[in-house]
Amino acid sequence: MKKTIIILILAILILGLAIFIKMEGQLKLPLDQQSKKIIERTVDEFLEDKIFDLIWKKTVHWITFFESLDGFHVTADAQSIDHNDVWIRTSAVDANSAYILKQPTLQGLITFSQKSHMRSAVSIDSVASVTAYIIVGKTGGNSYYGFKIVNNSLKGVSFDGTTEKTVDLQTISASTIYNIEARYSPADKIVFLVETVEKGVIIQNLPLRIAVVNINPMEIRITTNTTAAKTLQFSFFEYLQSRNILR
Repeated sequence: MKKTIIILILAILILGLAIFIKMEGQLKLPLDQQSKKIIERTVDEFLEDKIFDLIWKKTVHWITFFESLDGFHVTADAQSIDHNDVWIRTSAVDANSAYILKQPTLQGLITFSQKSHMRSAVSIDSVASVTAYIIVGKTGGNSYYGFKIVNNSLKGVSFDGTTEKTVDLQTISASTIYNIEARYSPADKIVFLVETVEKGVIIQNLPLRIAVVNINPMEIRITTNTTAAKTLQFSFFEYLQSRNILR
């Protein structure tokens, strides 16, 4: 988001210079104080409104720090929240799962046909006999991308409705916080970062690039593969997406 705003500001500044040059005939460098004031006044007339309109029309942004679990689908009796984070916990039954899911059906905004990014931070209490997903989309749905944990391996993951594709990112340890980020470009690739460092890329089996609303901007799920309970903790989830519908 910061990079987008900087690019917009630079573009508008260049436009302001062009207007000034057209008005004055030729811009002389270095700029004198009068020239600087004219450019500043010209840009200020439309800069704030222009940036606001572009962000409103061209992006979708959602972030939650889980101030409450109201409004989320959560596994009954398998979750908790305090002032620090949320945790979801399986039972001590083999193949049992716990999850938290956001499912706003009446929004018409979120789609895999546009560029999007997601990020979060997670910690798992055990790296043995466990599987977890932190994704945009929904397991069991027609598309998703994000991160998958299989025991002590953190993976990037993508699903095209038929085949799940993964890429190994790094080995992880129990009770350690990992900041994770995925950057999705439709029909191109997904770039995966851990602690802001690029760790892997997927170019196959990307989410279905169709202009159909994705009603699941987030799913976080953990499954135990033994008769011991497993816990996943997290504090936030963020999603940013391009939008090309409004002009």
